[in-house]
Amino acid sequence: MNGTFKQLCSDHKHMQTLLDVFEHLLQQLGKHDRDPATLSLIMDALDYFSVYPDQWHHPIEDLVFEHLLGKPVDVRDVIHKTLNEHEKIAAATRRMNQLFYAVANDAAVERELLFGAARDYIELQRRHLKRENEILFPLVAELLTPADWHDIRTKLEQRQSAHFTEGVKKLYESAYRGLAELATEAVA
Repeated sequence: MNGTFKQLCSDHKHMQTLLDVFEHLLQQLGKHDRDPATLSLIMDALDYFSVYPDQWHHPIEDLVFEHLLGKPVDVRDVIHKTLNEHEKIAAATRRMNQLFYAVANDAAVERELLFGAARDYIELQRRHLKRENEILFPLVAELLTPADWHDIRTKLEQRQSAHFTEGVKKLYESAYRGLAELATEAVA
């Protein structure tokens, strides 16, 4: 399996885990006897979702799916929908950040607005990941050639954000591991 594709698959597992953590933290936030650190952990999870997918994961997927459009596939509408959804997810993440930053700064945010938006956000993310995992990733694995992956890597190097270096990527991977430990503790 190509290393870039392997990283995309790993990223999906991480994002699914973080969505579980985020959902668990939301449940904790809704309790009257919640841990005061819960809101801070939610903010950490949202920081991850704000930076890592937009700066690293989705740009790679965009290149991969653009290559997939050049192959004989009958799911072009799914590919286009998925590409467009990357922008919707980024906007939804910004909205989540605004709402939770308001809460963190003691601004009045209606409980149902906050939790309803969070539920919608989690559902959007999960639906998106499911579509990629079940429809698009199998096609990528089947149809993309080593030459395609070389071209993707070259384009990625040209487009890569100067602000999101390998070192910053490792910082976010470390942040993921810290948050993922919460999932293990919550289940135990």
